[in-house]
Amino acid sequence: MSNKIKNPNEKSNGFLWALLAVLVIAAVVIGYIAISGKNAKTDKIVEGFQTQDIHATATFANNAVELKGDKATADTPSVELYEDYSCPHCAELAEATDNDMLKAIDDGKLVVNVRTLSFLDGENKDGHSHRAGGAALIVAQNENAKTYWNFRKLLLEKQKDIYAKWSMEDLSKAAKQVGASDDTVAKIAAATDHQAFTEVSTANEKKLKDETGKVSSPRIIKDGKDIDDLKNWVAVASQK
Repeated sequence: MSNKIKNPNEKSNGFLWALLAVLVIAAVVIGYIAISGKNAKTDKIVEGFQTQDIHATATFANNAVELKGDKATADTPSVELYEDYSCPHCAELAEATDNDMLKAIDDGKLVVNVRTLSFLDGENKDGHSHRAGGAALIVAQNENAKTYWNFRKLLLEKQKDIYAKWSMEDLSKAAKQVGASDDTVAKIAAATDHQAFTEVSTANEKKLKDETGKVSSPRIIKDGKDIDDLKNWVAVASQK
């Protein structure tokens, strides 16, 4: 009985399976490194972010998130705050006046209706304004005032780091780090159609244009009129 002579260049099945195993392991390692790197990027941006307590309720209705403190009464002044998460001036205003706004809300001196816009995205329905606004809408509809407040704060405070860079998955991880539930986190990560937010922002833009004749941000509207002194808007708005 003769033995079959093998071609020295022929690879055995064992060799092929071993090669396949190496390739699979390499793919897993590369994937792990990529995911870890992405998570580290999000973690680094959120690192050092200081959350705040808020003694108020956050109610989403009529295309706005109403922030209302426990001490507010029927006579408490109310304003409309228009902002776009892609607007650098909105981020600057938040940095300059959000602490004063939070105190006025907690003290029952002011009710704030946050109306989010997306006009800076133009026709792009998956731009940063839509992604960030869509994520914030999900948080507002499913979480308490503290989580909404801190998520909004994060989006504006870290705007330079995240603008046009964060995916819905990144936004979901950030929401988790400021207290969002697993269910809310999953909803944000799975959100690919921002139609609900588009309807909200479109309605807000129409309301703003109908009342004032133009769409821009940031804007503080009280009794249908702009508060022009944005640096001191909280004090001006709190006056009865």
